[in-house]
Amino acid sequence: MRISELSLAMGVLVEDFDPDRATDSDWTRLRQALYESDHLLLLRGRPYSDAEHRQIAAAFGPIGAEIGTGNDVRYVSNTRPDGSLGSIAASWHIDFGFFPRPYEALSLYGVEIPQAGTVTRFANAVAAAADLPPEMKARLDGLQARQVADVASPEGEAGVRIRIGRLDETYPHHVRPVLWQHWRSGEPILGVWEQQTDAILPLEPEESSVLILELFDHLYQPQYIYTHQWQVDDLVIWDNHAVQHSRPDVGTEHARTLRRVPIGEPQDYSLFAHYAQLRAERQALT
Repeated sequence: MRISELSLAMGVLVEDFDPDRATDSDWTRLRQALYESDHLLLLRGRPYSDAEHRQIAAAFGPIGAEIGTGNDVRYVSNTRPDGSLGSIAASWHIDFGFFPRPYEALSLYGVEIPQAGTVTRFANAVAAAADLPPEMKARLDGLQARQVADVASPEGEAGVRIRIGRLDETYPHHVRPVLWQHWRSGEPILGVWEQQTDAILPLEPEESSVLILELFDHLYQPQYIYTHQWQVDDLVIWDNHAVQHSRPDVGTEHARTLRRVPIGEPQDYSLFAHYAQLRAERQALT
């Protein structure tokens, strides 16, 4: 395999990687790159079957089965009946950031890529945290961010949560420090993202919203962002804690299908049913 820098924002390019020929030192180097230094790997130069994709993903942690779906290999697609997300845009987020332990990493493989091209954007929240001015770091000390999933409206995927409106306690949510510690490296991560952050606590709503927008202005600067131009057979693996991702609307005219294998502790979909019951109970009372 050959490894080189992918972009100034993050990532390494890994060319012609064969998982069956990789040595222990190869795997160690890739794990360190993913979780400690570069936070994103692009494997390019050869196709990877479903089995090889799972084999590679499993080298970075347990395959994250999604309880309630019966699958650990799924598809992000605008054409497949079993595909998720469809054609709509997705604003900046990490997967399952509204659960106590989000996936440690995610992987996507280019199955069908439109001839005109398609992109996924990535933002380095570790680098953004490291570059915060000292006065902002002091201001964030002791503050917590509330991450919430809008499971009742499709606009929640594409919107900026604080501009759409704060959600109540009947939606899946989790609260963690605005500067939360990376599970492996210990580095601080700037833990606010467009799709799911609706409050910084214990600030009052207006002050909270102003601060979140200030942090967005800092986090989504060009120097922290890598825009991936997909090619067929690309395999992208990224640190789901350190790196946020987003995409524009992809339309429906041309097929766009990415194979997805998550890495980390299983995510329990039964929690969605729990919060749905809470919402039903609240609606019954009103």
